[in-house]
Amino acid sequence: MLSPASVAIVGVSENPESVSRKALDLLQDCRFAGRLYRVNPKYDRIDGHPCYPDLVSLPEVPDLVVMAIGNRGMEDAVVQGIALKVGGIVIFANNYLEGDTSPPLLQRLKQLAGGSGIPVCGGNGMGFYNYDSATMVSFDFPPQRPAGHIALVAHSGSVMTYLANTDPRLMFNLVVSPGQEINGTVADYMLYALAQRTTRVLAVFIETVRDPDHFILALDTARQKNIPVVLVKVGATEKSARMARSHSGAVAGNDTAFQAVCDRYGVIRVADIDELAATALIFSQERRPGPGKLSSLLDSGGLREQMIDLSEKKGVEYTELAAISRSALEGVLEYGLVAENPVDAMGALNVDIAELFSTCLRILHDDPGTAVLTLEFEFRDGFSQYPQLLDVARQSLAFVDKPFVIFNSTVNAPNSTEALELGKCGIPVINGISLGLSAVANMFHYRDHVFFGKPGPLQLCASKLSQWKKHLSTAEVLCETESLQLFRDLGLPTVGFRITGNLRDTLAAAQEIGFPVVLKTAKPGLQHKSERGGVRLALEDADSVESAYRDLSARLGTDVLVAPMITGGVELAFGMIHDDQFGPMVMVCAGGVYIELLHDRTFIPAPCSQAEALHHIRSLEIHRILQGARGKPACRVDLAARALSDFSRIADRMRDEVLEMDLNPVIVSPEGCTIVDALVVAKTGMEKPG
Repeated sequence: MLSPASVAIVGVSENPESVSRKALDLLQDCRFAGRLYRVNPKYDRIDGHPCYPDLVSLPEVPDLVVMAIGNRGMEDAVVQGIALKVGGIVIFANNYLEGDTSPPLLQRLKQLAGGSGIPVCGGNGMGFYNYDSATMVSFDFPPQRPAGHIALVAHSGSVMTYLANTDPRLMFNLVVSPGQEINGTVADYMLYALAQRTTRVLAVFIETVRDPDHFILALDTARQKNIPVVLVKVGATEKSARMARSHSGAVAGNDTAFQAVCDRYGVIRVADIDELAATALIFSQERRPGPGKLSSLLDSGGLREQMIDLSEKKGVEYTELAAISRSALEGVLEYGLVAENPVDAMGALNVDIAELFSTCLRILHDDPGTAVLTLEFEFRDGFSQYPQLLDVARQSLAFVDKPFVIFNSTVNAPNSTEALELGKCGIPVINGISLGLSAVANMFHYRDHVFFGKPGPLQLCASKLSQWKKHLSTAEVLCETESLQLFRDLGLPTVGFRITGNLRDTLAAAQEIGFPVVLKTAKPGLQHKSERGGVRLALEDADSVESAYRDLSARLGTDVLVAPMITGGVELAFGMIHDDQFGPMVMVCAGGVYIELLHDRTFIPAPCSQAEALHHIRSLEIHRILQGARGKPACRVDLAARALSDFSRIADRMRDEVLEMDLNPVIVSPEGCTIVDALVVAKTGMEKPG
């Protein structure tokens, strides 16, 4: 479909303003080298070429059929194409019919195409441009530009045309608008682009993920190939209408699962299509950053100060130049200019600007701390205050082997022609320092992302796992005792405990466990005990146990849980939610009563390896306390990471039975890691109100 040897346009006409005629003209203008057929029963010939009444009359089965017709005739035309087993179909129409039957036209088309195995691009899209095969299938016309290294997949046809049909500095190898994804999702086009040798970066604009497993496969493939994915996601991830019963469910936002998936695979999520374009542009060059930071050369002191301010906001750090670099700069800069990074080299106008900037650029490039190099100066198409700097930029490629970007001071500079010429040389030009720094920050983000392999299988007792799965198929919410027992049976480090129903047994259990102890109400259905005054901590002797028991039993019932008081550690919490699209997600955060108050948390797709779990724990603010604060010994974060990884693999193995889980608190100490409290919400429990 995307690289056809033959194309048939259904509905083609002589009207120059029609969608069909524009599609025909575009294919001819792009010098499509294959065979082109015109299909419309109203004409015998168009432009001197035969026009066929229908697809059946064609001399061959085409690789691609472009349905440049309205909604009324769409279903019959698609049925005919499927019967012929054409290679693929592009649909521009929106496939909505007034007074339609049920199922509606769009759903009928999806059923037809899905059963045929024939890819369909659209509907309600703008088609595609395949620069590698010189195949342009659309009714809008992109500007002339050479094939490049950016693959763009955009649900929105408008986004496709805004990016591909405006500024020619963006050089693509593939541009696709999947629209309604009748038969072919965003992930399918991503995988196609990743198989193209010319793809260096994937730019993606999506409204929803219709095929989560395939989407994750595409992200995994991109990361394995070291091809960055730059992505704009609009709208919230679809979630079921339910009330969260666990802390984990309460703190997870609509976008939580999607962001966790992006975090795992190093996807660069950006705010809008301007940042999407700038970041894709900077990645389209062949050079990638090694160790180090940013070095910048400018033609203005004021813009240098602005760049310093903006870089701090964007999280971009400048290289601390080596002494030899500073000395070399001092030897060429005019008196009064500072030999510090970023460097303003513009002094008197009677100096050799080209030689000065070329020398400074090389000094900054050769500094061992430079990972990315930028040059800022003002230029427009047909004019530059310092035209020599355009030549300096081109000639610098003789020695530059690091990412090199030119910034123009303002986003409004009309410099697309000059930017295209520089782009052909492999030098991206970004208008606007703020936007440029965002793109540089994204490049560093991708460089620094740690990609963890898939975790190995967790060895679980098959009979225990089967028993708990069976129990959860009929349960609603497991009480604390059952929840702790589940995790103990499946190998997690849970606290020892006793359940008692009277004062005598409670005192005996406390003596057996050893003081200090904890008493908790074991009242069925009470999920957050602290909020109901159902937890009594640090009971040091029999008298305090008796007093606590009498209080709890009077208010919340006679059944209590007795457990040892774990002291001297730091409280974490592990959680699990089940996302409708991406399945189980595990959470780690600051634990105890602060779980819903503090935003110190991170989510991870389940399952995760111990190394990935450790990475996420280290990303939390509370990790500084876990390392040991004010002379206290460091806690066993490695054991917490092992427990989190095992917890994630349990969540994965029980994805069909469990909706939400909480382990809170998980006490991490210098000696070990202990799960003190647990809550498990079964999927069956959420089918009932309340």
